[in-house]
Amino acid sequence: MRRIGAIAAFALLVVAGCGTVPRAEAKAADSGPEVVTRVVQFARGPGRPLPTTLWYASGMTAGRHPIVLFSHGLNGLPEQFAPLATVWARAGYVVAAPTYPRTNANVKVDAGDIRRQPADAAYVLKQLLAGDLAPHLDGDRIAAVGFSAGGTTTLGLFRKGHSASLRAAVAISGRRPSSDFAGPAAPILFLHGDEDDVVPIEAGRAAFHAVPWPKQFVTIRGAGHGQFLNPGNPAYASTSARILRFLEEHVPAYR
Repeated sequence: MRRIGAIAAFALLVVAGCGTVPRAEAKAADSGPEVVTRVVQFARGPGRPLPTTLWYASGMTAGRHPIVLFSHGLNGLPEQFAPLATVWARAGYVVAAPTYPRTNANVKVDAGDIRRQPADAAYVLKQLLAGDLAPHLDGDRIAAVGFSAGGTTTLGLFRKGHSASLRAAVAISGRRPSSDFAGPAAPILFLHGDEDDVVPIEAGRAAFHAVPWPKQFVTIRGAGHGQFLNPGNPAYASTSARILRFLEEHVPAYR
């Protein structure tokens, strides 16, 4: 991997407990504006359907709102992460989460398809910015967030030729993508449990070290593969707050 530019890096440690993998039935905080959830049907060709779940605050009219593109992991679905998406929507973001065609919970998973998902994600963004929400979206301010294989997908967006509208990213329990990091610099936050037996923390650190831009690595102590994203986990509140602070610092939303 060629290293371009100066690297601004620092590591953070978070003390956390154990819990269960995020589930759709986990409750989100019920404070704040009502959040609209709907699914729009996109497809990048006949063999790549990309139904995309959207979350945004009801009555969203003032200004143009930044986008958070969320990518699920292997055997995952967007609705499993509704608590996090609801938090971001109430903070003023429009959240878009594609269901990837060959890695979601309703198909026989093909892990080799992960390398195609960054192109899927970029396509979803393009279609979203051409859809009915376009007047309310700020297409120049986009953040990407992903868990596990979705974290790898998120990092894969930051390849040569990526749009400068991708302002920041959060990679949760993911691996280094197959493509090199290139193009406009963007700060990236890494979150990883130090007892992850699905994607070892060393894999997350390898991805972190490959990034040539400002970055942070947060070790979730005592945590496995994403349990800290479950609202019932002791580390959920601090993790959710940390992600939101990062988004608001680098891609601030309208209130």
